[in-house]
Amino acid sequence: MKIYNLGTLLLACVLLAVTTASAATDAQASAITTEYERAQKLWLAEMKLAPNAAAMKVIQKKQPNPAEYGARLKRLLNHDLDKDWTLKYGAWLLENDTNLTTSSQRALLNAVEKHHLASPQLGSFAIAMIHLRQENGPRRIGQMPVRSRGMQLLEKIKTVNPDPRIQGQAALSLALMLSTLGEGGAVMRQRLANLREAVKKSADVKVANTTVADIVKKQLYIITHLSKGREAPNLKGGDSGGRPVQLVDYRGKVVLLVFWSSFDTELERMDKALKILRNLNQAHAEKQFAILGVNRDSLENLRALEADRIVTWRNISDPEQSIAKAYHISSWPFCMVLDQKGVIRYTGAIGTFVDAAISDLLKPRLPGKAP
Repeated sequence: MKIYNLGTLLLACVLLAVTTASAATDAQASAITTEYERAQKLWLAEMKLAPNAAAMKVIQKKQPNPAEYGARLKRLLNHDLDKDWTLKYGAWLLENDTNLTTSSQRALLNAVEKHHLASPQLGSFAIAMIHLRQENGPRRIGQMPVRSRGMQLLEKIKTVNPDPRIQGQAALSLALMLSTLGEGGAVMRQRLANLREAVKKSADVKVANTTVADIVKKQLYIITHLSKGREAPNLKGGDSGGRPVQLVDYRGKVVLLVFWSSFDTELERMDKALKILRNLNQAHAEKQFAILGVNRDSLENLRALEADRIVTWRNISDPEQSIAKAYHISSWPFCMVLDQKGVIRYTGAIGTFVDAAISDLLKPRLPGKAP
């Protein structure tokens, strides 16, 4: 009898330990994301107070690495992706861990499809799927690209999940992902249909510091005013010396309009982006071309960057982001290539496509031939 009682007691202890470990895992995951957010907030505050470019460089190197926090988080989630509480941490990984591998992204998508299609907690993960990153390496034969896989899953969530509010969030995410596929008629019709569904089913749902309705409103403004082929709205402000600047002053030139700051992304990537901009500025210096930056650093930081020739183009100082908000900029750095008439010809990240768009617009053309 005593042995039986002892065995029962041991079994109860094991079960209690398992239950406690499961509950603690959720708490530990929360502790990791909270720790990162606190560290990032402190780092940003320190960056904005940097007295000069040299100090900024030192502080930049102390930027919290989201991949390190992501690695810790993935170890915790590894065997628990079938639990509903992991969805919010899967969303965190998609939003923050820029080194998240394709296999990890696929694992998150597979877990949702297998375990969580009807989950009442799926909304935030559906929104976070806009951050799915396309793989660079080869795929297995017949394997769908990860972003295409994500869009397929969003369609399934719209059909299977019983909560109209989550259906609406999936529709919003799908509309945002479709925006990267160009602006052809079929794609645009799908985007608009999903935006209508999003606002109809989940208008008041909170997404970070805004709502689905506000995001839809911004998307409709972007489609109407900030899409390829539209004339870019004028913007005006003051440069680092307080001199007035406005976009219409650059008519007749090809313009690379760049929304940026020194703390937009990891140090190595930001250094690479700034180098690309310096090279573009130098390569096209003798042509009818200009880079115009809209910068959200403190004015002191911007002046230091220009004084040290880290930045060689003119910038409008926008530390309060009033201009960026008017242009509905949601990812940083972000750029637009405008032709000589101020018409948008490219929108997206700084990279190879930017140089190609600029070079094409600067080619000599026959009279009357449009770019």
